[in-house]
Parts: sequence; structure tokens; C-alpha cells
Amino acid sequence: MTNQQDNAATKLVARRSLHFVPGDNAALIEKAARLPADGLIFDLEDSVVPDRKNLARDLVCSTLSALADRRFERWVRANGPDTELIAEDLAATMPGVPTGYLIPKVKSPADIHRVADMLAAAEARLSLPAGSTLLIPMVTETPSGLLTMREVATATARVVGIAWGGEDLAASMGLGAIRDAEGRYLPVPAHARTMCAIVAASVGIDALDGVFTTIADETRFREECREAVQMSFAGKLSIHPRQLAIINEVFTPPADVVDDARALVEAFDRNTADGVGVFVWKGNMVDVPHLVHARKVLARAVLAASAAA
Repeated sequence: MTNQQDNAATKLVARRSLHFVPGDNAALIEKAARLPADGLIFDLEDSVVPDRKNLARDLVCSTLSALADRRFERWVRANGPDTELIAEDLAATMPGVPTGYLIPKVKSPADIHRVADMLAAAEARLSLPAGSTLLIPMVTETPSGLLTMREVATATARVVGIAWGGEDLAASMGLGAIRDAEGRYLPVPAHARTMCAIVAASVGIDALDGVFTTIADETRFREECREAVQMSFAGKLSIHPRQLAIINEVFTPPADVVDDARALVEAFDRNTADGVGVFVWKGNMVDVPHLVHARKVLARAVLAASAAA
């Protein structure tokens, strides 16, 4: 069974756009709460310097509580699982009852087991439902994480998605760059991105595409979002508010595509009733894989509509 089937706490939700917000910046947090993101990620890791970690934890915890009734998911990016900081992150922010935690620099399933154990203890202490705090591991920020990606993705039913990132992987491996002159990923990060999508699909969880740091290049950004949709990513991580409108637009199936998918499903229903499994549709032969794809398009449309409601 997939993680989604195993995890009773998991519900199908739109994760087209998950937006990073520095956890120590009250002004940006206030603005982010009004953005059209499907989820916010309050960062306690790279965007917060060491002597502001405690301030950030307190601010994030109070923000989580204040936004508890909002429609969007409320994630926290903790510090790495191989640091002592993560225990302090969880202890300080779990009282705010986040949707879950984005876990960076994962190296193996043991990292996720350690975090899951800490979450279980915190849930019991706070009288929260067991298993209700979810996880999204960053699975490509270390070479070891890339090599154990599927084991990480299936380490616990708390894992509802996996995300990838190229910058930390490049730093860890000593890569000279992650993109070529045209802005396209070079072989190693391209492989990491592809495997993130494949592994997520294989276990039935969301794949989340990495950040795009060249904020001014909206044309290339839109192209990258379209690539991600074609690769079956459920959504994309955002680092600037102006990226959100493009992400939400591209990760929402267009009306004409939804109409075609619905019509194709109806055509399959009619043909199946007549004992026909393969038939011509708009000049092309179609069979079960086309039906599966059409149903996925309709599922994406339903999730997008629920996020916009």
C-alpha cells in the first residue's frame, strides 16, 4: 500500500505552491499570510542566523497558532536531522500545531525515523492525534539522500511528499554549477529532479519541484513550471511572492484540457459498456493508459478548485 493509503491522517490537498518565509521576519510573515499560496513554509534553517533561532522559533509558534483557521497548510522547515537544533525546533513549534515539517539535508531513513520518534513524543505530550504531524523530506540535498530516496519516502506514513533541491547537492558534491547557460539543469541535478518525480509516483505521494532563484526571469520560470507538470510534480517551492501566480496557474489544468479529459473518461465509459477497450478518439487510438492520464488530470483539477474555493 502507498503512504497515502497507510496514513489515516493524510487527506488529498492541493500543494501547487509552497512558499518559503524567513521565520524571524514578522513583517514578511504577516504579508505571506495574505498570499495565494497553497501552503507556507516558515523557515528556521538557512534564512535564520544562529543567534536569531530562538526568536524565530517563538515567532513561528505564535504564527502557527494565529493562522490555525486559515485554508492553507502551515509547514516549518526545521534544521537538519543530524543537528541538535532540530530537537529545539520541534519542542518550540509543536505547540503551534503545524501541518508538518520540511526536513532538509536528509541522508537516510534513520534521519526520518529520528524525527518521527520526536514527533510521536510531542504529539503524546500535547494530546494531539498520533501521526497527525506530516513530513516532507528534502531528498536530494546530500548524495546519500539521493541514493536512499525511496527508503526515505517510505520510512513512515507521515511522509506525504518529497522535495528536491540542487544548491545544497551542488555544495555537497562540489559541482561547479547546477544550470547551463540557457538556465537548464545540468546532468546531476537533472537526474536528482527526475528521480524525485519517479520515486514519489512509485509510492503514491506528492513530488515538489525545487526553487527557481532567478526571480526576474519569469519566462524561464514559467517554462520550468510547465516541465514540472509534465514530469508529474504536484507543485513547486516558491521563494518570492511574484512566483505564486505563475505556479498556481501552470499547476492548474486549463479548462479545455479538463473538458477533454472529462469527455475522454465518458467515452471510455460508453465503450467499456459496449465491450470495447481500445478505440479511436480525435484521430488517435486510445486505451487504458490514456484513461489513467485523463483521470489524473481531473483529480488535479478538483484539488486546484478546492484550493481556490
